[in-house]
Amino acid sequence: MNATTAPSDFALGLSAGGAHAGNAAEDLLVREEPVLRRVIQRYVRDAASVDDVFQEVSLKVLKRIDSVRDQLALRGWLFQLARNACLDYLRREDRRAQSGPEALAEQPAAGDIGRSPSDHLLSDERIVAVRRALAELPASQREVIRLRIEEGLDHEAISARLGISRQAVEVRLCRGRSALKQRLDEILAGEL
Repeated sequence: MNATTAPSDFALGLSAGGAHAGNAAEDLLVREEPVLRRVIQRYVRDAASVDDVFQEVSLKVLKRIDSVRDQLALRGWLFQLARNACLDYLRREDRRAQSGPEALAEQPAAGDIGRSPSDHLLSDERIVAVRRALAELPASQREVIRLRIEEGLDHEAISARLGISRQAVEVRLCRGRSALKQRLDEILAGEL
């Protein structure tokens, strides 16, 4: 907590319920972002990966902030989430490194060889589902996701390209990914 925000003031913002919880999560992320990024940077070395891990942590905070019972422990909870996200990231990177060129040489080629027609149909359905879900996102979220995935831009580059703040990019990415996942789950489950 900084000097201008007393712990009890912050706890009051969360105790009112769901509407305030989203704002409280955003306030927490904005307030702790510089320190949180430095912590992530200790684990993860490149800036794009720091952005990705920060985004992952932000999404978890937005989804789970209501689960924190002791509001005075909120900051510790945030940094524990960040630590766990960093460790998960490092494990994924370690697995990728272990399945490098040598491991790929040992595996048979994937592609279309050995795939059944039903596998092709499932892949095609998933592609259609992703396109459909993306099309249903708000244009601002869809564009940020497109720039991140298709063009591989980091948060700073997206911010510069769209003329919006880095924080706005992160919020749009976070909300867009969450909405996209929810929509894909609905589409693939056959609900809509």
